[in-house]
Amino acid sequence: MIFKDYAKYYNLLYQNKDYRKETEYISSLIKKFKPESKKILEFGSGSGIHGRMLANIGYHLFGIERSQEMIDLGYQNYPPQNKDENFFFFQGDCTKTFIANDFDAVISLFHVFSYQTSEELAIDMLKNANRQLKQGGIFIFDYWFAPAVWKYRPKLRVKKVENTNLKITRIAEPICFEEKNLVDVDYLTFVEELPNGKISKIQETHKLKAFDLDEIINFSNSTGFEILHSEEWMSQLPPSQKTWGVCSILRKR
Repeated sequence: MIFKDYAKYYNLLYQNKDYRKETEYISSLIKKFKPESKKILEFGSGSGIHGRMLANIGYHLFGIERSQEMIDLGYQNYPPQNKDENFFFFQGDCTKTFIANDFDAVISLFHVFSYQTSEELAIDMLKNANRQLKQGGIFIFDYWFAPAVWKYRPKLRVKKVENTNLKITRIAEPICFEEKNLVDVDYLTFVEELPNGKISKIQETHKLKAFDLDEIINFSNSTGFEILHSEEWMSQLPPSQKTWGVCSILRKR
């Protein structure tokens, strides 16, 4: 299970991620393509940061997250204040877990769609989104864009972060299977506890798939959606070979 052993270090690793700006971007897409939306389902909600921010601006958020460790981290950092809180998330699989069939929008961020590494899984995720949406509801998701992935190719990366208690070094080594649009990213993470100097090691492999627009259109047509729009993540520019991350918006027919 990915996001298991280093789930408790996740927020430190992504401390510079601009969740607020991303939340504002997603809210702007919802307002543009389904302005009356109130009830939102999120696939792959992680530790719940996007979901809580969306709830704080008035949406009712329900999240599905596969990793119980990530859910526990979310509740550890933001314990429920009362039973009327507008954000709830549950352990489950975004390709099959069913919550309800009255959502105005489904969202899936941070390349969760690219973790669907086969055509069958991608289609199952779209079908699961479709059956939980109202008629005319929208699905917003981002993914690795194949033309850019294979132009620039994933490279070995080293990330270092720390706070007063921990120093983390993470090495990401990609193994590419271009003919299948697949990348295995081997993560080797060293965690040093600064007060006592203890060092632990975590290894995880994340398998991801890149998609092109023709695939997204074909998947949409076969799962009861029509594609409304695709753009570069956050910039609103058209997808291109310079666009590693693309965001697509689909509507339930």
